[in-house]
Amino acid sequence: MTTKAKPFNISFPDAELEDLRKRLASTRWPDQIAGSGWNYGTDTSTLRSLVEYWASDYDWRTREAAINALPQFTAEVNGVRLHFAHVKADRAGGTRPIPLLMLHGWPGSFLQMRPLVPLLTGSDEGAAVFDLVIPSLPGYGLSEIPSAPGMSVPRIAPLMHGLMTDVLGYERYGLRSSDLGAGVATRIAADNKDCIIGSHSGGTNPWLGDVPKDLAPEEAEYVKQAQAWMQSEMAYAMEHWSKPQTLAHALNDSPAGLSSWIIEKFWRWGDTSVPVEERFGRDALLDNLTLYWMTGTIGSSMRLYYETMRDPNAWARADVPTALLMSPHDMFPTPRKWAERQGIAGPRSSEADTSSNGRCPSWWRMTSGCSSARCREPGGRGRPAHRGGKPGGTARLARGPSCADRERVAGDLQEVCGSPLPSV
Repeated sequence: MTTKAKPFNISFPDAELEDLRKRLASTRWPDQIAGSGWNYGTDTSTLRSLVEYWASDYDWRTREAAINALPQFTAEVNGVRLHFAHVKADRAGGTRPIPLLMLHGWPGSFLQMRPLVPLLTGSDEGAAVFDLVIPSLPGYGLSEIPSAPGMSVPRIAPLMHGLMTDVLGYERYGLRSSDLGAGVATRIAADNKDCIIGSHSGGTNPWLGDVPKDLAPEEAEYVKQAQAWMQSEMAYAMEHWSKPQTLAHALNDSPAGLSSWIIEKFWRWGDTSVPVEERFGRDALLDNLTLYWMTGTIGSSMRLYYETMRDPNAWARADVPTALLMSPHDMFPTPRKWAERQGIAGPRSSEADTSSNGRCPSWWRMTSGCSSARCREPGGRGRPAHRGGKPGGTARLARGPSCADRERVAGDLQEVCGSPLPSV
């Protein structure tokens, strides 16, 4: 069954917020070897400072009001209740908006897209603008928690396509995605090629699968780096896809434990030369954590790994125009040859480069995440360059190259869709 969209606002009960503060204040802290920092995992002093702020000075009600400024809705698609924000473009510039489905991954949420909203929906004359649809994946935040096995990436894809076509009435639309959301986007594009204008992703994932023997030198270097990364950094994913319920009991009971599990990823996947709370902003980090805590969805969010790893149809090749955001400072910068081999990029794909460090450029460098939509070098209309990264778009808007961020984002999708823009 599919239903019409109903308006929705976030309103967490006062009693549950007070319970959160009490749990934070009563955290039982572990010991830490002096001077070890992040060597053993989450740095206790960093986490303790964040937790103390969360328990005292962090003002959820103010943050909640700002989040609720986004037009939010719920709708049932194929019997699954989905939460989403739907922000329509300013029509003042006279440009016909492009519908854009924006898909997050783990440990993200729909909140990560908020800073992109004014950049993509404004009314600069002649620039492409977008009608944004920003859902919460099933089992994440405010969408329905799956109550039966099997809610994998391929199962989510038709739900998202149904949201765009059956609920909102868009016949054709673009995709912006990262992490597990990129898997959903690829599946959507593979199954509904004629409906997809183009796809923009925050780089590729490090999963190698069977490694071919005819690797180009740059591919061989990538495989070497990705294998090293999997040895040192994939323990979290292995736990997610093997025994997520074991971990869920701990993280769903302790907000400090929840924040430790998630914040370590932000630190490791971000720019480790800068304190994590400075790079992302404390309030933005805590918005995301509060959403996970208050909805009790850390367990169901991790379970998506388990279900997807056991779905024989998990991954697909999509023959649609594609742009990749690939940072040269990523922990495993992905060469174009490898992306083409995996069916992620093809003759109609484009790349762009960014000086952003780490795997989370659009979480902390909105200017980079937006500029990748044009696939041009900073400063204007030069040759296509080369970009990439991980989750897709939260935290504060960092200052960076000012070269018409919204116009550059729009341009990236415009470039992979062809010029002029196809009818939507």
